[in-house]
Amino acid sequence: MGNKLAAGFRVILILAILIVNYLSWPAAVAAPNDTYLGNQWYLTKIKAPSAWSYVKESPAAVIAIIDSGVQIDHPELKNNIWVNSREIAANGKDDDKNGYVDDVNGWDFVNNQPDPRPKFSVGFTEAGITHGTVIAGIIAAEGNNAAGIAGITWRAKIMPLKALDDKLEGLAANVVKAIDYAIANGADIINLSFASFGNSKNLNEAIGRAYSRGLIVAAAAGNEKDTSSYSLDQRPMYPVCYDGPNGENRVIGVAATDAMDQKADFSSYGYKCIDISAPGVSIYGATVYSPEHSVDSQPFDKYYDGWRSGTSFSVPMVSGALALIEAANPDLSRARVIKILLDTADNINRLNPDYLNQLGRGRVSALAAVNAAAGELADKKTRLIISPQAKRLSLIKITDQDGNKDREFYAYDKNFQSGVSLASCDINGDGAAEIITGAGPGAGPDVKIFKLNGEQIGQFSAYRHDFRGGVNVACAKADNDKQAEIITAPASGLEPVVKIFDARLNLKKSFYAYDKKFLGGVNLTAGDLDGNGSTRIITGAGDSGGPQVRIFRTDGRPQSQFFAYDKNLRHGVRVAAANIRGGTSIDRSAIITAPGKGGLPEIKIFNSRNALTGHFFAYNKNFRGGINLAGADTNNDGLAEIVTAAGPGGAPHVRVFKANGGLVGSFYAYEENYSGGVNVAAIKIAK
Repeated sequence: MGNKLAAGFRVILILAILIVNYLSWPAAVAAPNDTYLGNQWYLTKIKAPSAWSYVKESPAAVIAIIDSGVQIDHPELKNNIWVNSREIAANGKDDDKNGYVDDVNGWDFVNNQPDPRPKFSVGFTEAGITHGTVIAGIIAAEGNNAAGIAGITWRAKIMPLKALDDKLEGLAANVVKAIDYAIANGADIINLSFASFGNSKNLNEAIGRAYSRGLIVAAAAGNEKDTSSYSLDQRPMYPVCYDGPNGENRVIGVAATDAMDQKADFSSYGYKCIDISAPGVSIYGATVYSPEHSVDSQPFDKYYDGWRSGTSFSVPMVSGALALIEAANPDLSRARVIKILLDTADNINRLNPDYLNQLGRGRVSALAAVNAAAGELADKKTRLIISPQAKRLSLIKITDQDGNKDREFYAYDKNFQSGVSLASCDINGDGAAEIITGAGPGAGPDVKIFKLNGEQIGQFSAYRHDFRGGVNVACAKADNDKQAEIITAPASGLEPVVKIFDARLNLKKSFYAYDKKFLGGVNLTAGDLDGNGSTRIITGAGDSGGPQVRIFRTDGRPQSQFFAYDKNLRHGVRVAAANIRGGTSIDRSAIITAPGKGGLPEIKIFNSRNALTGHFFAYNKNFRGGINLAGADTNNDGLAEIVTAAGPGGAPHVRVFKANGGLVGSFYAYEENYSGGVNVAAIKIAK
């Protein structure tokens, strides 16, 4: 592997017959209108059409295709190509300071340029020109667009990284650079449809870096051209066999099967390196269109063709299935995604008696995997987390939307009465959400992390130790390592510095939400406003500031801002983000606002373009104590409700509303005579 890599690939023309020329469709989903769908026999084999009745798009998934280049303007792919939003196209500058100039859609590591398409360099081959585009189409050709084919997922972000040349060969050093680029620029999945007998220490270490950052790597088993099959146990190939030194399954190894679920005659196999199988024979798909070029007098004059075979084409079926799993249940950790993929594979041992358990756990089943992922999501219920805002012991309660208590615990010691801010997420990646607390004004800048049962598992100081202005907290996946981070802001009395801490409680990023001179505090939340998997940090000025809402990317760059109420008022603004309407329209994800102390108790709802889409009063118009907010799917119907909690001066009244202002829940969080205010957040727990 030290010098050259060759793709596990070969083309077989089958002119007499198609293995399958039709697809059967489940009643729950209409057949898409893609012209050549009938040629994609493998979709039915892995039960993709049935999976599409549950989820057919993966808009949040970034899939790096490290290959021979992708035709980014192909009609099936152009709408699904990853865009580096931090880079300005063709201005000759490295706008995002990542070391690559004008890398808007990826990078060509062979020719060291931003165009990731194949180049038709001297000596090019048909396989070298088309390979990466075929892979991209299998994963994420745009479905139901009245043309061509459909991908395993109809929508995703394909990150094209050209590390193999136009002859389908390449240097391990370029693959290493491509992997590091994918890690640094937010990839979730890396598709490696090539194999070699060469063993590269640097490539192995790059795979390790991807694994440590939470990415999933899928790689081809490889094709042995000189024999009918090849055991990887006898002689490993790479990168498929680059698992960790302590048995970590760092690479999902993929073998190829045919239409009968039997091992393809060319596919490598083995107990150690192969995790799963997928169809890899007679694959019809998208290809490169460039009629001015030809090979052996055959022009590249088609957008689609077949019939290719190789383990190369099995890998993208697994990558596409992984993307659907993640879309079906965004809460899953990397370990759970992989376990679901393997546990739900169809057992094909009976059809392969000579290769028992040497084709991984079986042939991938998109339907079973999506069902299992969605089932785990359904097995969780949303609960409310309640805490006092001030003047009360730090009793944390977990309740339903009617105030029925599941459990409770004290976050701070018995003398602490400064109030507690709240957030929740799976900070340690164990599949269970934790509760994050920040000490209120008057106490130190302590942030604590608790299990659901009240066991403390972490603590740190978000600001200098003598700071006593209180800490507001949020929690979200705000970095490229795919793990949740804790986000903090001062509640009052300090420069408006937002900080982002990783799961190890190390500071990763900080930025100013407002002018440095503003000391009125920062309210904050985080959410995916566009429904594409990109987290945004949303801030509202504290109670002595104006009602200015600002939206930031997770690197601290401002995206937009608006005034939720009259800009001349000085009651500040509280913020929440939630999917309150469903679907894919612009109104799906919302910014929800409430006034701070002194404002009318009016809730406002803004879409991702900051346009007002609804409003209602949460309490009597005479109440001016401010309102704390959360978005929570309290009835577990897939849509979030708006949860309000009265601020100081009122009763400890928590109310739950539909997006249209309809009341669906109401209770007192503490005894009726308590008037210190209530904070509220949401948490997902096992049913």
